[in-house]
Amino acid sequence: MAETAITPTQLTSDTAVVITAGTGTAINTSNYMTMAYPKDGQLLIKIQSSNDATSGVLTAGFGVDAQTETYAATNGVTSLFVVGSSAKVKNSDGEIRIDWATSSAGYLQAFYLPTSNQ
Repeated sequence: MAETAITPTQLTSDTAVVITAGTGTAINTSNYMTMAYPKDGQLLIKIQSSNDATSGVLTAGFGVDAQTETYAATNGVTSLFVVGSSAKVKNSDGEIRIDWATSSAGYLQAFYLPTSNQ
């Protein structure tokens, strides 16, 4: 299985961001997706899909709070927003990884949430 690298967008406090439908990186079920997670904090992941069979697994990290998290689009949901915590899903390479179910389709976008000093 190959890797698709995603570059998250840094959000800034008090700054509007337009998120356009149908944009982002297309889900390719032959690949897993990785996102750099260079700092501790939270990452907002937007999964856009109208396919009820779209399902992604965030692989568990390596810390004390590590856990695997599974997210799925259900009932025709068009956008699913997930806030991932670095303490749960960041691996020893400083990345998070998403593996997709073979029936998944749609787009993914990722955003670093601002910290209190941004």
